[in-house]
Amino acid sequence: MPRDGNRYEVVDGDLYVTPSPTRAHQRASWRLERALGAQLEDHGVAVVYHAPFDLIVAPMRAVQPDIMVVRHDRQGIVTERGVEGSPDLVLEILSDDQRYDREIKRKLYASIGVPEYWIVDPGSHTVEVLTLADAELGVVATYGPRARARSATLPFEIEIDELFSG
Repeated sequence: MPRDGNRYEVVDGDLYVTPSPTRAHQRASWRLERALGAQLEDHGVAVVYHAPFDLIVAPMRAVQPDIMVVRHDRQGIVTERGVEGSPDLVLEILSDDQRYDREIKRKLYASIGVPEYWIVDPGSHTVEVLTLADAELGVVATYGPRARARSATLPFEIEIDELFSG
């Protein structure tokens, strides 16, 4: 793929091109990574991976989630190429094309058994926490300003106002 600042992902043989992340996207990503690292990595619970790092589902199915978390006892699914199995938590930070993260990636993550998926929206200052039940990722909580978002499956939480400040 060309090195033009865009992100290229292949899902079910279809090529998706997304532009470089916005400032708000980058700030939210950095704050999430820092908090995840402090609460999960520093305590030996899990390892945090961030884009660009592939989630390889099959030869013609690879995406680059903004952030992936894999528990320490499951590090065998992580190779030099990427994560080759279901991460324990995937976080996507919304950009212009919300349909891609809300529909296409949500279905893909459900199909490979991702137990928890966060949709982080810098525009509305919200975090949706989705968990896997009956092969579907469904919203179990939505957090907004003055709230503290909590993982449904990992010992992780973050203040929404701190996540989106500045």
